Amino acid sequence: MQLAFCRQPRGFLMAIICGINPVCEALKSGASGIRKIVIAKGRGGGNLAKLLELAGREKVEVEFRERAYLDRLTGNTGHQGVLCLAPEFSYASLEDIIANRQAPFRESLVLILDSVTDPRNLGALIRSAHCFGVNGVILPENRAASVTPTVVKASAGATHSTLIARVVNIASAIDALKRQGFWVYGAEAGAGEDIRRVNYQGHVALVMGSEGKGLRPLIRKKCDFLISIPMGGRINSLNVSVAAGVILFDIFMKRTA
Repeated sequence: MQLAFCRQPRGFLMAIICGINPVCEALKSGASGIRKIVIAKGRGGGNLAKLLELAGREKVEVEFRERAYLDRLTGNTGHQGVLCLAPEFSYASLEDIIANRQAPFRESLVLILDSVTDPRNLGALIRSAHCFGVNGVILPENRAASVTPTVVKASAGATHSTLIARVVNIASAIDALKRQGFWVYGAEAGAGEDIRRVNYQGHVALVMGSEGKGLRPLIRKKCDFLISIPMGGRINSLNVSVAAGVILFDIFMKRTA
């Protein structure tokens, strides 16, 4: 079993971030508060030199240990010979996300995830959100994946550069966004308007449903528009992280055309 968090002196709860790229991104973010980097003895490569340079610049302690030590800390879950200890992830507020419009866009774009439960899907979704200029990502507090070391790794470190909020009620969060002038678009496989005909005017909130059931009925009703991705194969739906990437890219291209 993977050890996601560990106790440090004085009861400080720390997260373990695994992998060379996530650790580098955590260092570059400047806000991760990394306490220590642990590297497996014998671990080499040009990207390690970059990590050591970043660690030196940020004055972060680096410790070299036997690979078995890293295996014990992480349950041997693909740490790539590199991990770091950082404070438990700190979530933003809904207000922070609304205010965090990304340059050079004139309108805001928010990604809402309605009960996505797979940590790797969540990490991939956060990575796509960061790449396509999203203000931030909104998650429900219950019955959904939260930001864990697995999510951080799957996001390639994008969790350190993307605002993420957890809310008690997704429907209430949608109402709050509407009061701020957002139009809400829900992704619905095979049932919504073809994204090729959608213009995404004004501030946009894109809602993606869960892996198995899609949008919940109440959340579907809260959407101003339902949109879908045209398909050509026998399978009529995409993985939620892939679908979100396609739609976010479509929004990005139309806003930068």
